Amino acid sequence: MAKVGSYLNNSAHAVNIPATNAYAVARSHNLTNLSGAGGSLGGAQRAYFLGTLYIKLSDLALLSGTPTLTVRLCRDANGNDTVVGDMTASISTAITAAGEGAVTYNIDFAYSHNGVTGVPADNLHCFWKLDAGTGNVRRIELVTVE
Repeated sequence: MAKVGSYLNNSAHAVNIPATNAYAVARSHNLTNLSGAGGSLGGAQRAYFLGTLYIKLSDLALLSGTPTLTVRLCRDANGNDTVVGDMTASISTAITAAGEGAVTYNIDFAYSHNGVTGVPADNLHCFWKLDAGTGNVRRIELVTVE
């Protein structure tokens, strides 16, 4: 009998990339190894649920109001093949550390991709922009379930 169960994988990345009010290739990051050690379907094909996306921010210089961060996930490094469209969330600013904050998104999206030339099957590129102000993205974690 085949093994039945789910595996949680965490694609975690410590980075230091600026965040401004516009998308740009220079302000993105490739989330690699989404399905851990090989993926449920083997070969070049991967199938999993995109779960929780967590982004830690620092050096925030935000304007008044409730600051937000908008993200999208794309198959390609140029941001032209969108898999998960724009998601916006309020930044939860840190309680005791000035200029820090975080956002969490619940994607809950089944995703499968056969790798094609120049677009690996096990990668997604995360793009972000602030509604106003500036800061730095310091950590990105994407949990997947297979």
